[in-house]
Amino acid sequence: MTSQLNVDTIVDKAGSGGTNVKVGNTSTYVADGGSATQNLVQGLLKMWANLSGGGTPVVDDSINTSSVTDTSAGRRVINLTNSMNNTNYCALSSALKDGNSGGSRGAANTHMNTQSTGSTDYQVMYGSTASSDGAVTDSCTEEGLALAGDLA
Repeated sequence: MTSQLNVDTIVDKAGSGGTNVKVGNTSTYVADGGSATQNLVQGLLKMWANLSGGGTPVVDDSINTSSVTDTSAGRRVINLTNSMNNTNYCALSSALKDGNSGGSRGAANTHMNTQSTGSTDYQVMYGSTASSDGAVTDSCTEEGLALAGDLA
C-alpha cells in the first residue's frame, strides 16, 4: 500500500515551529526535469569553510570544520569534525587576493596537497597572470574549500 503525506508546514510536537527532519541515506529527489532521480545525501556537500586573514587564517563560517592549521606560508590543513569515509572525495577550492600590483582584485589558485579522511591539506598560489600558477603566498584575503563525497 502506498501512502502520501500532504502538508504545508512541519513543526515539532510542542508546536513551537522548529523541527528536526532526518533524511536517510536512501532518500532520493526528483531532478529539475522531472524524470531523473538522485540520492539526496550523496549530492550534498559534506564540508565547506570560508577563511579570511591571509597569513593567519580565521574561519569566518563553516560546516563540518573543527579547526584550521597554518602549517607554512600559504599552506593550510583543515581538520574535519566528522571524517570522510575514504580519501576518494572531491575538494573544491578558491582564493582571492586583494590589492595586487594593478590595485584590483586578482584570482589565486589553490592546490590540494594531501587528502586524509580526517583532514585536507592545500596551498594557495598567486601568479601575475591568469595562466600562471604563481608562487605560494600568504597574502590572499579570502579562501574557500568544500568537500563532496561520503562521510564515514
